[in-house]
Amino acid sequence: MTPDRISRLQSQFPHFLGPLSKAYARLMRLRARLFASGKRASWRPPAPCISVGNISWGGTGKTPVVSWLLDWARDEGLRPTVLTRGYGGKPPHRPYAVQLLSPPHEAGDEPLLLKRTHPQAQILVDPNRVRAGKIAARKMADLFVLDDGYQHLRVQRDLNLCLLSPRDLDEEWNRVIPAGSWREDVSALSRADAFLINTMFDNDDGCLETVAHIKLAILGKPIFFFRVTARGVANALTGETQDTLDGRRFLLVTAIANPDKVCQTCKTDLGEKPVRHLIYPDHHPFGLSDWQAIVAAAERNDCGHIVCTPKDAVKLAPFADDRLWTPQLTTSFSTAGPISFRDWLGDRFHNLPWTLHAPEKTS
Repeated sequence: MTPDRISRLQSQFPHFLGPLSKAYARLMRLRARLFASGKRASWRPPAPCISVGNISWGGTGKTPVVSWLLDWARDEGLRPTVLTRGYGGKPPHRPYAVQLLSPPHEAGDEPLLLKRTHPQAQILVDPNRVRAGKIAARKMADLFVLDDGYQHLRVQRDLNLCLLSPRDLDEEWNRVIPAGSWREDVSALSRADAFLINTMFDNDDGCLETVAHIKLAILGKPIFFFRVTARGVANALTGETQDTLDGRRFLLVTAIANPDKVCQTCKTDLGEKPVRHLIYPDHHPFGLSDWQAIVAAAERNDCGHIVCTPKDAVKLAPFADDRLWTPQLTTSFSTAGPISFRDWLGDRFHNLPWTLHAPEKTS
């Protein structure tokens, strides 16, 4: 069931969904206990595995965090493999090893973006991530990153990162589908090794930190905050960069779970709001007709720039011209505690049994 379908059910049958949510939560608790007890089989990767996932459906920033981890792995001299479902892609076979020139409709937008920004990493698309992981194990991967893996309990992990949005800590807290957006109830949070909270466009980080500690401190796990910001824009075809969009008329195009976040980023980080914002469904498979409609909208609104997200750019670029630009995004972490996320991750990783005898990282 898609998030859009769930949203429609929530609006049409609000009084009937509570019992269904409780039943679904019980089933998910039972499922988790079966995996934890070994009554349902799971696979142990032959190298450290870091899972990046969330408690709710919708965009909480998994791809930026996976991208950050791949940068960290490169700095540590590791050979990472990402195991991903590849939502939106239709690969000709599975597992599908994403290449730099893979067609977006085969690889999926997010896996292709990860490969192009991290060519040293192996990106494997397969809903059966045990199958993909066993293939990767033959190629001497020394780090597995399990994308969208919080509920994918068939693969064991050494570090379980649970991403949360501000809404998860507020109006959506412990509201399980179909009545809410959570995939499991609050008991599932105990599986996390750390919580990563996407501050999004929340302007009162101090308030968000207070709420996070009230809701999560009882679990005794570290809490980190992260934000995805834009440092200029780059032309999707020529590579030309600009520090700002200030004073430029541009059309914004998004096909992501949180389109408002991109609009806010344009205003706060790039200095200008879009003249018009075209919103497509998450993972929309852009084609030539879409580009033609986007160009027509840009011309009607006298926009010389067309701005889209990096993951949308991999699908639009084959049809686009040099009017297409994309924000240059960076992910930064903060914490109210005594240790940074990078230091915490390094300490935990290098104290895993897998890594006690690993070679020192390269310079």
